[in-house]
Amino acid sequence: MTQAETPSSSQAVAPHQIPTLTQDMALAQVPQAVHVALDARVAEKQALMALSSDLLENLRPEIDRLTADLVQRTLKSVWDKRARTFQDVEP
Repeated sequence: MTQAETPSSSQAVAPHQIPTLTQDMALAQVPQAVHVALDARVAEKQALMALSSDLLENLRPEIDRLTADLVQRTLKSVWDKRARTFQDVEP
């Protein structure tokens, strides 16, 4: 698809110029500019999701370390509380 002309940010778009899309509309009835805008939104979403995946993959070692640290501290706290409650073992 080719790049459609869009109004500049200084030009206001009247509400009657914005098409209302319904499920009953045939694909051919959707204006070309709307197709282009929707395609751009899909591409933007895909790029954002790819960035999210890359960030998570790069952060995975740190997430694993933080998770392990949290689990160890939580279990130590549980053990310390149990030891105080039953006074049967050293914390």
